[in-house]
Amino acid sequence: MMPLILSSLALSDAEGGLLQSAFILSYSLVSPLAGWMGDRWARLRLAAAGVLVWSVATVASGLAPSYAALLLARTVIGVGEASYAVVTPSLLSDLYPPERRARVFAIFYAAIPAGTALGYALGGTIGSAFGWRTAFFAAGIPGAVLALTLLCLAEPERGASDGADTGPATPLGLGPSLRALCARRSYLFNTAAQVLYTFAMGGLATWMPTYYVRERELTLGTASTTFGLLLLIAGFAGTVLGGQLTDRLASRLRGAQFAISGWGLVLSLLFTAGAVLAPSPGIFWPCTFVTLLLLFLNIGPLNAAMANVLPPDLRARGFALTTMAIHLLGDAASPWLIGVVSDYVGLTAPILAAGLLLGIAGVLLLMGRGALERDVAASR
Repeated sequence: MMPLILSSLALSDAEGGLLQSAFILSYSLVSPLAGWMGDRWARLRLAAAGVLVWSVATVASGLAPSYAALLLARTVIGVGEASYAVVTPSLLSDLYPPERRARVFAIFYAAIPAGTALGYALGGTIGSAFGWRTAFFAAGIPGAVLALTLLCLAEPERGASDGADTGPATPLGLGPSLRALCARRSYLFNTAAQVLYTFAMGGLATWMPTYYVRERELTLGTASTTFGLLLLIAGFAGTVLGGQLTDRLASRLRGAQFAISGWGLVLSLLFTAGAVLAPSPGIFWPCTFVTLLLLFLNIGPLNAAMANVLPPDLRARGFALTTMAIHLLGDAASPWLIGVVSDYVGLTAPILAAGLLLGIAGVLLLMGRGALERDVAASR
């Protein structure tokens, strides 16, 4: 819907990119507080409140009379999303044992490409037919029902799937939390790789449909629907496949979570170049599909790797600090930066640069396989 919003409000690419960056910035800054609350209070209630805030702010985006009001609404959406996103891994870890977590996280996080794809497809279709404001209404209203559903679920016991002895509790203070997290080197490798990955993916997710409209001269409906469909299929398949492969190969492949994720990101370089530089749809659409498939392999493995090396009482904080880092240093800036560069040189160069960062993230993960094995062994 970005082209519709830019046209309706007479915005530059930089201003359009700032809409996404504002959401990510608030999401990042609220995540540590939500993580601290998640390690202390009932997580399902926190998640329900976050979903409700997200829904109200999304509807408010459709009602925004000006760019400033839309920017504020996008900021509040980030607050709501942070309140439920950072506690979910902690909840899932208490429901499933370590050997099943890669698959479980993969199934759960498959909702990301599915939801993003629906956003592109339905957002572009509804926006083209009824206006971008109506698309926000359609996205925000169902969230209120989901918030009520979360309140009906039972809160799992912390550490229920980690065995009887999970070690001494980590104090809730910032200093002890950071020391406990930094003592696990694989956590640092994981977070650093995810920063680069999220920087690139945030920019690509924001600007790829616009790239196809401008550089490939496709209509908005065709670009949004096709990209959304590829994202749905490749994202869902890649996420589930990554979890399945990791759990199957964990006993045979050194640092399986990092190995599968790392090689997928490195191989994506070739297909990203094809998606951007290939001259015809018969080449660039298949390259886009393979790129997305490889990029989403890492979702389940990396989240499982983090959950497996963190004690139950530290998980929400650990995921929250990683969430803050990957978004504050990642996709809080990338949509805006790509928009700024695009105003001068077009979209091709910054999109290729984002693809290069994905390969570097893969190299970091491959370097961290030994640290992951040691941290997993120490946590048992």
